Amino acid sequence: MPDTYGTYDPADRPGRKATAPEGPTLTAEDGTELPGFDPRHREAFSGLLYLGSLTEAFSWLGHEFVIRTLGVDEQLAVAQVTKQYEGTGGGEQLAYAAAIVAMAVVSVDGEELPTPIGEDGMLAEWAHKRFAYVKSNWYSYTISEVFQRYLLLEDKAAQVVTAMGKAFGPDASTPG
Repeated sequence: MPDTYGTYDPADRPGRKATAPEGPTLTAEDGTELPGFDPRHREAFSGLLYLGSLTEAFSWLGHEFVIRTLGVDEQLAVAQVTKQYEGTGGGEQLAYAAAIVAMAVVSVDGEELPTPIGEDGMLAEWAHKRFAYVKSNWYSYTISEVFQRYLLLEDKAAQVVTAMGKAFGPDASTPG
């Protein structure tokens, strides 16, 4: 499955995401080709909604995972759900990885993680429920693998945004 672009809305489903357009690609500093940009990225204001938003599918131990990058609200929700584990050493790191995974996973074998009903405006509750599901039902090996894949996807998003900035050139700056 190719990389796709999507919104940061946790209620978005994989079928609603638009695939990356065919055509020109960007090149990272190391020469790696990066996916081309969805035309939404070029619009002055609404393009900001999509910058850094990528999804990716991968197989691991016979299961098909779809993950996506997270928006700021979701990253802050991760901080909220992991707060009770701060200062616990390894527990803090495992909780962080599990919370990121809980928020980043779109589906496993075509099935979504449990999604609370009435999630509008209740991101923190939604995050707590997904985190509770992942930490109660997944082994640390699975959490670790999905977390590593998430980090790679975040790195790819950062490379794409950097390459996009170079492709569009520097904007005129204001003195001071």
